[in-house]
Amino acid sequence: MKRTIALASTLLLSICSFAQEHGVLNNAKTPHMNLKTIDIDDCRWTDGFWAEKLKQAHEVMIPNLGRLMDDPEIIHAYSNFKVAAGLEEGEFRGWSFTDGDFYKYAEALAYEYAMTKDEKINQQMDEIIAVIAKAQRPDGYIHTKIQIGHGIAGFLHESAHPFKSDEKPYTNGPSHEFYNFGHLMTAACVHYRITGKKNFLDIAIKASDNIYDHFKEPSPELARIDWNPPHYMGLIEMYRTTGDKKYLELTETFVDMLGTAPKDRLDHRGMDHSQRGTAIREESKAVGHAGHANYLYAGVADLYAETGDQALKDALERIWTNVSTQKMYITGATGPHHFGISNHAIVAEAYGQDYELPNIKAYNETCANIGNAMWNWRMFLMNGEGRFADIMELIFYNSAISGISLDGEHFFYTNPLRFIEGHPQNTKDEGKRGEFMSVFCCPPNIIRTIAKMHTYAYSTSEKGIWVNLYGSNVLDTDLADGSNIKLTQESNYPWDGNIKITIDSKKKKEYALMLRIPAWAEGANIKVNGEKQDQSPKAGSYAEVNRKWKKGDVVELELPMAPRLITADPNVEETRNQVAVKRGPIVYCLESKDLAAGSNIKDIVLPSDIKLQPKYEADLLSGVTVLEGEAKILPNEDWSKQLYKPLVKTELKKTPIKMIPYFAWANRGVNDMSVWLPLQY
Repeated sequence: MKRTIALASTLLLSICSFAQEHGVLNNAKTPHMNLKTIDIDDCRWTDGFWAEKLKQAHEVMIPNLGRLMDDPEIIHAYSNFKVAAGLEEGEFRGWSFTDGDFYKYAEALAYEYAMTKDEKINQQMDEIIAVIAKAQRPDGYIHTKIQIGHGIAGFLHESAHPFKSDEKPYTNGPSHEFYNFGHLMTAACVHYRITGKKNFLDIAIKASDNIYDHFKEPSPELARIDWNPPHYMGLIEMYRTTGDKKYLELTETFVDMLGTAPKDRLDHRGMDHSQRGTAIREESKAVGHAGHANYLYAGVADLYAETGDQALKDALERIWTNVSTQKMYITGATGPHHFGISNHAIVAEAYGQDYELPNIKAYNETCANIGNAMWNWRMFLMNGEGRFADIMELIFYNSAISGISLDGEHFFYTNPLRFIEGHPQNTKDEGKRGEFMSVFCCPPNIIRTIAKMHTYAYSTSEKGIWVNLYGSNVLDTDLADGSNIKLTQESNYPWDGNIKITIDSKKKKEYALMLRIPAWAEGANIKVNGEKQDQSPKAGSYAEVNRKWKKGDVVELELPMAPRLITADPNVEETRNQVAVKRGPIVYCLESKDLAAGSNIKDIVLPSDIKLQPKYEADLLSGVTVLEGEAKILPNEDWSKQLYKPLVKTELKKTPIKMIPYFAWANRGVNDMSVWLPLQY
């Protein structure tokens, strides 16, 4: 469904013309992505899982996020911009990356406006953008921490005031300038494509031009400060939106700088922390800060999509294989360590070594998990391979939404796979989501992701429509030849594997429905107008159903959803002789709240032949399908003042268990929890 935008100036007409041809409304002209994204408002969830999440985003999540961002005693993000703009007296408060988190909030507002057309949101965005514009220096630089400095209030422009700060621009990577700039660019491009207004985009253009002026001829010292890189994705979006090739060239410059920084002295963290130790074209493993890494890999994928640099694609494939087969949790999460070691240097929120996947102390920052989904989304668009879409979906249903409570107002920074109250190795959240966390990057990230979940549901290609996510929704989109396609999807997915798609439009020529058959869905079958198709859909791929579709045609897809016990590679020491449980895309866990009185989660053992029965409970945890069965339980022993003692063979007793989706844990108070449980053969 193409959107006509009324434009006021020749420049805006020029930008919009390029944008429509080159991907601001979709990626129709991006040469090395074979699949194209749908327009932002082409799909709308109508019922079920994601419809409920999106409704909550509009009614609770985004308003609450705005309240936190606006409160000078909590996040202080909006106040920082007002102080930098000279609209308020005060000092900089918060972290150096707080600006970027505020831009993510602005992006979520834009998605909300796209779906609601609420004029109050449009006005709110204009007010926010006006403040940001006033805070921006005439040369385009904007970073409130550096502009305000410590104790410098009312700083507006360098031309009006002497530059006073503890830092100068582009001198210190951990100041997160590029993190902030990247989220500014992305939010501004999204706002422009939704509203057609250029006020936010103008700010991003000035900021991007400022970066270009400083980095068009980079030095090795400048290569040192490339830190936390959403700007790779942001600059490519700027190129797609404006058509200005210098933004594409600048992204190439940043990619080429990786691995060139001088190594004669270490940063306060090593070069691997932000993937600067090795040239990306030579890299074979995921290293360093997992959040930084996943943003980088997503940005490099965007660069490949525009340039076709095969060395970049080859490197991404090597790194992806390393992550997916040796460094990724069963939930799609990445980054097991709060602090890890890489090349003899400390790395925060680190990827760690191969097969290093601890459970109770697993860090798994929510942002890193979302970054993994963003990276896999781009890899999928390159060629339509189901393996990438499977991981994207795995993250969305598990390690992404686990970062936000069912009430939409409390958040996890970390996402461990095991929690025992009082255990000395627990991660910092201690089994309880907080209304506020001092490092507040994850809440706006998961909320903006939920707000745009409909944009991931479908893709298009010359073949036709690709169905990536299942659930009740309507789609109204255009194919590359200009023909309009409308369809309605009905499903109670992820609790049910039955999907019904009704064609609501007619096209004279044949086109395909490409139905994703997840890797777990062995034995799937497809019917068209009640007739079973001859093809046997292959798990982990897309099934192509090609015909001349007419209005009223119905496609039915059945995805088997039997609960399955999952084992891990034996090189993962922490899960040897243990199993996890999956049903469909959902990873399950056991929470002590659901055990028999007096039972301890540390004593539960799953028999290899356990029969787990799905049961939907509408009144539990906002409505979830639980798995009920009969496990075994070890005797409760006294371990006080001893670390080891002889084994006494005991006949294990039976005990009933009820497993819940992992994303829903810690919503009924603080309870012990485990995804992996000991196995009895």
